[in-house]
Amino acid sequence: MARTLDTPELDEERLVHQFPGIDRKAVGAFYTPAPIVERTLALALSHLGDGPLTVVDPACGAGAFLAAAARHRPDARLCGLELDAGVAHLCQARVPGADVRVGDALRGGLEPLLAGTPEGHAELWVGNPPYNGTSAVLKDAACYARLRALVPLAMPPGTSLRDDFAFFLLVAMKRLTARPGVLAFITPASLLESFIYAPLRHALLDALHLREVVDLGPGIFTGTQVRTCITVWTSRSGADAPAPRHEHKGVGQCFTPEPPEWRLSPIAREAAALDADWRARGEPLTTLIPVSLPGVKTRFDELLVDADRERLLARLHAFCAATQDTLEDFAREYHLEPALLPKLRALKKGPALEVDASHVRPFFRYGGARHRGALPPEAKAFCYLDRRLIPRGDHRLRGPYDPHQDAVKLLFNVRELPLSAALLEEPGCVHDHRHARFAPLYVPQRIRDEGLGITRGARSRDSLGPLVPNLSPRGSAWAQGLGGPEAAFRAVMRFLNGAPVQRVWAPAFGASRVVPVPLEGPLPE
Repeated sequence: MARTLDTPELDEERLVHQFPGIDRKAVGAFYTPAPIVERTLALALSHLGDGPLTVVDPACGAGAFLAAAARHRPDARLCGLELDAGVAHLCQARVPGADVRVGDALRGGLEPLLAGTPEGHAELWVGNPPYNGTSAVLKDAACYARLRALVPLAMPPGTSLRDDFAFFLLVAMKRLTARPGVLAFITPASLLESFIYAPLRHALLDALHLREVVDLGPGIFTGTQVRTCITVWTSRSGADAPAPRHEHKGVGQCFTPEPPEWRLSPIAREAAALDADWRARGEPLTTLIPVSLPGVKTRFDELLVDADRERLLARLHAFCAATQDTLEDFAREYHLEPALLPKLRALKKGPALEVDASHVRPFFRYGGARHRGALPPEAKAFCYLDRRLIPRGDHRLRGPYDPHQDAVKLLFNVRELPLSAALLEEPGCVHDHRHARFAPLYVPQRIRDEGLGITRGARSRDSLGPLVPNLSPRGSAWAQGLGGPEAAFRAVMRFLNGAPVQRVWAPAFGASRVVPVPLEGPLPE
């Protein structure tokens, strides 16, 4: 290597290529470019005095943050924790004066590392904790319970602590509620606005002072287009802190996080005024259209989905005829990857399957914003909809109620950008797509009035009542003035795809609120 390990310009991203065996997406490891390290550290140090300091990177990787901290604060005590022993060894060589250990910060690895922190030291928690979409902590009941207890707030439906970075924030938050210090992490920008993290934001704002937010935008890290941000927090003291500062594309402004979403970014005045006006004149979309479901998730598209109906049936007949001993031959014949064999064998261990052609349904691969308005012909495929083969209710069948039969459905997404909507005018299933939902035009009356939960005890379709428009009472009255329920669905679709929603409302609220639909006066498009 041409440069020494502690060369300031050396990116951790380049160092980690020495470890190609690491599944970076699985563990959420995206290593930090040097300019972003320097920016994060500079923001954090601006909120610290010159007193004794311990720097903590709980997911230190190859040591980018610790190396930078050693240059800027050579007097500081440096502590790093890293899951991978090889990467930890590289970090230790890069920052010889640091105390670098192998361990898991979410499962007690930090306690022995921080036990030696001298009395009177402030702590700087800095780094780029992993983010991988769904944390392994969710499958560890004891670990999750311990971390969940750090949020002394209710978790409303639709909110969660699902990603590793959220748990790392909570661990740092707990530490800094008991001692002076600063927290500066790089995280996905979903922390700033997404509804899913509203309780996390609330807990952080209750425990710490938010000082800085820098929206870095997408594409900062090699191998991902995830939009990221830097947030800087300080321990609470007797004095009130000034309003936090938000920066995006070099433009900064102060703001105040407000309930119920506790967004960590400013809200444009035009968007706030529009939201207030629409709420006063209408209803949230999910109130106006009370029954909607996520799309179908087969969890085994390779077996259960095909663009050709007859080919799908032939594959399923062949699967039924195969035995445990001949499954490998079946997989080769139908071009199924060897990695799918365990799933095939698991299905074979269940009750014997007889193929029923009536279970084959049209299957529409809704693509969100790519399919605004209507789905193109190439989005249509076929799926085999069978409760025995699609686990966890992901077939979306509810007792005797089949929501896929209605020929007209409104497709839309909530609390996920970009917002979009389409109208499907053909019976069939809709593919599960990023927070998208489908709403049948007509639903059984009891389901509309009492909710989908009523299907659990229903013995027959008739017991759920006659089909009625899938609209609230106020929405039904509104639809009469438009020409009927289908005209109302079309109007909602145009509204969701229109300029006022897309250009003004959605950038401010699309990730955190359900859009209100004004029902008085002309509907903006």
